[in-house]
This record gives sequence, C-alpha cells and structure tokens, in this order.
Amino acid sequence: MIAAVLPWIVISATALIVMLLTAIKRDHLYISIITSLGLFIAMIVQTIKIETTAYENNLISINSTVALLSALLILLALLLSSLLYPWLKKAQEPSEEYYLLFLLATQGALIVAASSHFASFFLGLELMSLSLVAMVAYVDKSSKALEAGIKYFVLSALASAFMLMAIAIIYLYSGTLNFSEILTQLSSNQVVAENGNNLVLSTAIVLLLVGVAFKLSLAPCHLWVADLFEGAPLASAAFLATLAKAAIFILLIRLFEDTHWYQQSSVITILSMIAAASMLIGNLLALLQNNILRLLAYSSIAHFGYILLALLAIAPSSPLAEQNNLSNEAAIFYLIAYLVTVLGIFAILMLLIDNQQLKDFKICSFKGLFWHSPGTAMVLAVLLLSLAGIPLTIGFVGKFYLTLAAVNSQLWWLLAVLIVSSIIGLFYYLRIILSMLEKTEQQGNTAPASILNIAILALISLAVIGLGVFPGQMALVIQRIVVS
Repeated sequence: MIAAVLPWIVISATALIVMLLTAIKRDHLYISIITSLGLFIAMIVQTIKIETTAYENNLISINSTVALLSALLILLALLLSSLLYPWLKKAQEPSEEYYLLFLLATQGALIVAASSHFASFFLGLELMSLSLVAMVAYVDKSSKALEAGIKYFVLSALASAFMLMAIAIIYLYSGTLNFSEILTQLSSNQVVAENGNNLVLSTAIVLLLVGVAFKLSLAPCHLWVADLFEGAPLASAAFLATLAKAAIFILLIRLFEDTHWYQQSSVITILSMIAAASMLIGNLLALLQNNILRLLAYSSIAHFGYILLALLAIAPSSPLAEQNNLSNEAAIFYLIAYLVTVLGIFAILMLLIDNQQLKDFKICSFKGLFWHSPGTAMVLAVLLLSLAGIPLTIGFVGKFYLTLAAVNSQLWWLLAVLIVSSIIGLFYYLRIILSMLEKTEQQGNTAPASILNIAILALISLAVIGLGVFPGQMALVIQRIVVS
C-alpha cells in the first residue's frame, strides 16, 4: 500500500514543510526550491512504479494506467512550479502561500484521478477546486482576477451541488458509492428493476454529467471558461487548463468503464451531443477571439470534445482491434499530446511577459515576434501547429488515433464533425503564426531568458516534435500499460 501512495505522501509532506517554513520564516527562494524538489521526488517515485503498481481498496484503485497518468500530472506540476518563481517575484503579493495552494491542488488532482469511490472523488475534487479558487483570485489588486475567482467559486459550488444530487440518487437505489459495484447493486434492486433501472441510473448520470461538463468546460457548460482564463493569473490558468481538467477526464474514463455507461443508450446520445457541440462551438467561438487567452479557453472546449470521442468509441464489437484498448489508447495519447502542448504555450506566454516582450495578450501584440525573438516564435508556432493537428507533431498523431477509434466504432457523423471542426481550428492558429511573421518597426525587448526557461521550452519542443515524428515507442508503452 505504501509504495502505491508514496507519491501522495511525498507531496503531502512537501506541503506540510512549506506551511511550517512559511510560518517560521518567509523565504520565497527556499520555498520554491522545496516545492520543485518535492514534486521531482514524487515524479521519480511514481515513474519507477508505473508498470508494477497495483493497489485497490474501498476508496481508491491504482493500476498501471492510473500510475502512468499520475506521473504525467506530477510532471506537469513540476514544470509549472519551475515557472512560478519569476512570476511571483514580480507579482508583489505574498508568494509562499501560493506554493502551498499549488501543492494542495496537485494532491487533489491525484486523488480524483485514482478515485474508485464517490467519497474519495468528492473529497479530492473539493480539495482541488477550493485551492484553485484562491489561486485564481490570488492577485488581489486585479479586478479581473477577483471577478474570475468569484465566478469560479459560485459556478464550481453549483456544479458540486449537481454532483452531490447525482451521488445521493445513486446511493439511494444502489446502497453503495463504489464505482464498480453500482451497476450490480442497481440490477439486483427489485424496486429499481420494477420501475426501470435505466431511468433511475440515467437521471443520476445526467446530473453527474452536468457537473463533469462544467469542470471540463464542455458545451453547453462553457460560458465561464473564457473569462476565467483571461482574468486569472497565467500560472493559475495554466493549472486549470492542464492538471485540473486532466484529473476530471481521467475520472470520466473510469466512470465510463467501471459503471458501464456505454450500455446506456440515453447516456451515449447525450455524450455524443456534448462532444459534437463542444467541437463545433469551441472552434467557432475561438475563431472570433482577438485575445489569445480567450482563444485558448475556447480551444480547450474543442479539444476535450475530441477526447470525448474516444470514450464514445467503446463498444462490444471490435472490427479492427480490441475495442476498449484502442479507445483507451486514443484517449490517453491525445490527452498527453494536448497537455504537453498547452503547458508549453503557457510557458512561452509567461516568458514573454517576464521579459516584457508582450504587453497584453491580444493577437496583434504578437506582431514581429519572429523578427526580434525568432527562437521563441518558432517554438510557439510548432506548439500551435500541434494543436491544429499538422503532420510531424504529436497533435497529428493524437488526431490520427482518434480517427482510427471513430472508424473502428463506425461513429461516422462524429468523425465528420471532428474533421470540419479541425479545419476551422486551423484558421485561428494560423492567425497567430501570421501575426508573428508580420514585420514591425517597433523593436521588442530582447532580454535573455533564464537557462531554466530555455531548458523547459527545449524539453517541450523535443517532446512535441520527437513524439510526432517517432510516436511508436510512446504508443507501445501506452498499449502495454492499457492491456495490462
């Protein structure tokens, strides 16, 4: 047991040390180093145990797939924590508390991802959400940050209420909150059997999906996400766009399989409509944006609509390959591709703001970036092309996986929506690239980036291009883990 949850213990211990040191003597540099060191140790421990991890109790279930995705979450947290120091140093706010909130939110995300029981899921979700509320509103001198924090708090509480209602209905009729036991208990419950098992279960699932759709900003629960990305500090927006959403989606994969949602025709219909609406609405709204943060917010709606397609591909038949394994591989691969790419974009935005090469986040502000900072501009262009799904990037391989899963399950109309929405998405990504290529007389500040920032951008660029050109090794790892 201890080996399976050792990364959690390391992160909790790091949070405790940060809290005690902050109470004794404030030192931003030491707190930053301790946070990154704790996350690095947790990542190493998690990575070593990926293929041998197997632990299950009434609250959590950790297998190789969960261990792999947990290692990814910790790696993203480590990279993001490395970018916090220069931003917090200039924010003129108490810095040490942010690291504590950051570690608690990361711990909440890991708990959510490993949950096999609604009690542990809800505790992890609230730990992550409440920490994020404070992280979003951390810069108290910014009216936009305070507004974003209030919006997220109110809407997050509303989504949690929907989830609690769903959990209460499920417990009322099944007598259990364990994911894998719910369907069995509902089937054996004579009251439910007489009055319609599908109706009771579908009602609870719909309520649960409302909460999940909010957390993932899927259509039609997406109206808050653009204001939040624009108003929140960059580091908080990056956490929300990557770790927070990834944890919820990992849980959605588990719910879909363990509770056999794919056997509920009404649930499949609702999820199909949500996926199609998210792909189209997300890309169409992103096409209208002049602010890159709002553009990324709406783009995230579309990308999680894409990943939802992989879940819908789960079906009993297997024309081309083992169906569940193929769908899981597609979902995991695309999730990894999206998270790495988006984190790289936020890292570049933080770098440009730190070096005063960017005054605001309007697309027109990127004019001439290629001419006075060619390296940064080229990396940003590659990341944007990866999100668009251009060949030789990890994003293209991810979309190929999704296409294969859709063809395998004969989801033709959703595949058509995927293709059309991807073409729409290409236009707004190219707008940013073309803006960077425009020549301008105004010379930007070419202050050199730190070695750490350069190393992080180089690592992310290598992953995006390397896994796009040679995806086989990563695909084999995912396939081996999913099958096991």
